[in-house]
Amino acid sequence: MEKIVLLLTIAIALNFSCGRSNKADLAHTVSQESQTDDYAQLREPNQASPRITENLSGKVIILSEDDFIERITNVNNPKGVQYLGQTPCIVELYADWCKPCGYLSLLLNELAPEYQGKVIFYKLNIDKAPEVVKAFNVTNIPKILYFKPYGEVSSTVGYLNREELTKTIRDILLKP
Repeated sequence: MEKIVLLLTIAIALNFSCGRSNKADLAHTVSQESQTDDYAQLREPNQASPRITENLSGKVIILSEDDFIERITNVNNPKGVQYLGQTPCIVELYADWCKPCGYLSLLLNELAPEYQGKVIFYKLNIDKAPEVVKAFNVTNIPKILYFKPYGEVSSTVGYLNREELTKTIRDILLKP
């Protein structure tokens, strides 16, 4: 019963935060076809996580919850969040019904090729990832998680325009 109340509370909060967009309707246009060869360009994994390979193709990669746990971080790690990759990454937490998420997805698709080899761009549908939602206390979307090897996870909530997002990437992920 407690889980149901928590999930309903999250759903209501997400609906409230995403339904307030004053921009024109925009269909969620990220093509599944562009995601078919997600791991075509791979780099050898780092020593800390020998089974992980990274996609440096410059495309936005759609993750399942299992992919997130395998490639990004184990949500049930008693040591806390520990990024498993060696290249900084962004994970957009989104939902198909969220208008601002659709706008942010378009922007991420534009930016991903510009950061090819420097930052990996991922997307995770929160409606299909309850453990991640719980672990990262997701109450509003879009939410972006920023992971840097051997660094703490950072996040932003809400739509960021191109300038805000590129500054955030530069300040959080690309500064030594």
